[in-house]
Amino acid sequence: MSNQSSDVKNFTRGGQITLHNMRMFIQIMDKVMLLSALVFLLVTGGMLFKLTTEYERYVFGQYIWANTLPIIDQHAATQFIQPDGSKITVKYTQIAHADFVNEIVRQVSRKSILSIIVGLFAGLSTLAIISRWLRKRGEKQTENILLKGDRILPADVTKKLIERKGEDSGLSLAKLPLIKHTETAHLLFHGTTGSGKSNAIKELLDQIRARGDRAIIYDKSCSFLEEFYLPEQDILLNPLDTRGKSWDLWAECRDAADFDSLAAAQIPLSASNQNPFWEIAARTIFSSAAFEMRNDPDRSVMKLLCYLLTADLNLLQTYLKGTEAETLVSDKIEKTAISIKAVLATYLKSLKYVREGKNPFSIRKWVQDDNAHNWLFITSIGDRHETLKPLITSWLDIAVNSLLSLAPCENRRIWLILDELASLQQLPYLTQTLSESRKFGGCVVVGIQNYAQLTKSYGHDGGREISALLNTRFMFRQPDPDMAKWAANNFGETFVDEIREGTSYGANTIRDGISINRAETRKQVVSYSEIMSLANLFAYVRLPGQFPITLVDFVYKKRKRKNVGFLARDDFDANSMKNVDTLIEQVRKPSIQKFKTVESSFEGKPEKDNDEIEVVYSDHAFDV
Repeated sequence: MSNQSSDVKNFTRGGQITLHNMRMFIQIMDKVMLLSALVFLLVTGGMLFKLTTEYERYVFGQYIWANTLPIIDQHAATQFIQPDGSKITVKYTQIAHADFVNEIVRQVSRKSILSIIVGLFAGLSTLAIISRWLRKRGEKQTENILLKGDRILPADVTKKLIERKGEDSGLSLAKLPLIKHTETAHLLFHGTTGSGKSNAIKELLDQIRARGDRAIIYDKSCSFLEEFYLPEQDILLNPLDTRGKSWDLWAECRDAADFDSLAAAQIPLSASNQNPFWEIAARTIFSSAAFEMRNDPDRSVMKLLCYLLTADLNLLQTYLKGTEAETLVSDKIEKTAISIKAVLATYLKSLKYVREGKNPFSIRKWVQDDNAHNWLFITSIGDRHETLKPLITSWLDIAVNSLLSLAPCENRRIWLILDELASLQQLPYLTQTLSESRKFGGCVVVGIQNYAQLTKSYGHDGGREISALLNTRFMFRQPDPDMAKWAANNFGETFVDEIREGTSYGANTIRDGISINRAETRKQVVSYSEIMSLANLFAYVRLPGQFPITLVDFVYKKRKRKNVGFLARDDFDANSMKNVDTLIEQVRKPSIQKFKTVESSFEGKPEKDNDEIEVVYSDHAFDV
């Protein structure tokens, strides 16, 4: 019964509204058609009057009478004016058959047809113009008025606006120009896997290469290396790739502060860790040991690892004697020291992959060389990425730290491409680089699949700091509602004077009507559901400054694979293990020999329990 009642109400409602709309439409069309007909008559009459002479109009009128009056009176006659101006009395039947009269009538008829055509065109044009004007006025009456906030405009409109203001930087993505001088205010590409982030970054890299700018590219999947790497000029850092350059830890560090920075990148603090003692202690030991080894002529990363990971606590304490790390490896706190060494083993094992050799590459020197125009690729490989992650993070942190040591230059551009940033450990200097690298020419491009990854690595506050420093934003599809809401919030809110239309109807037509009211409404410029439903390669864009939000459509470019993504080092495992075994013996053997020398030269027992013998080992003193 309720369904039937609802059907009746819907039928009545639909009928009343339809009839009311029809009545209002007919009421308007009556007026519009009347005005159009009036224009038709006026234009036709005026045109005919202008095209004909007075005598032609006279003859045409007589001709009409000549074909009308004889029906009533066959002998009707009139004074007819001839072409020469004389008057003669003739019957109307004679006028109707006169040759010169018929010729004049034919001419007037042709002119009448032309006048009617022009009048019809004028009438229809009037109808179209009035209809269009009424429709536009209706749209304007129901159009929401922007009071304040952002708005969305098509990409071509935004492009013309940027060009008109002279703000085109020369770089463009999806045919949308980037704003001049804002590349140093950094870019963010946010979207789920497969949505088009990497394709967009590659479009940017094409233009960076064409401009001759330098770039440091973190390439987790080696896809950028396959398409952009130029073996004859670019640099590759990957300890497992046969094309990778050798690298010297000590060439990157100028003083103790640099060793501390390297330790901070190599051994990160967990964003959720409330007690960072173990990581801080491990950093201190690593930094101190590396600093102590700086002047060793036989220094190597493997030798450093042997001290830190395989040497006993007494030997390590001896090596670190006089440093702030000495007490952290004391045998008096053996359990604590062993736990710290476990942390060291976790994060330093990536260093065993480092390739050492003659003329090692220095990231810091490369960044500081303004004459260099090549690119630096820092790559990884899927099944070894977790192992290499600390080392890769250290390399990238050295790069971002080195940017801050450059001399200020407005024209310099060094791009740091960090696609899949969340796959790295914390970059301790990233926030500082984002906030201060503008004057040094640093341009950072960050690609993440979702904001939650950023907060997981850098914490809630750290993620917000990084996000706040990325001014140009491309938001691709995000299927997760929470992440889609975060993406939508990046485009802000708008305040509009919104139209609300209501319809009233009743049994009497006098009660029928439509009411239009305005109310101020606050809403998001882009809703999170729009972010969730974006197709691949589509993205909403926020540009720095007072420019509208824009929806852009990237074009997928199928690229030629120029290089092999990864070429493994065949001799790595055998040589590295041989080196480790040799170095362990080199580290331990001098200690044993020193103790044997002391024992053979000592006669009898000490007279007192606290007698001490000083033994020198590797330029460090310890007591026996």
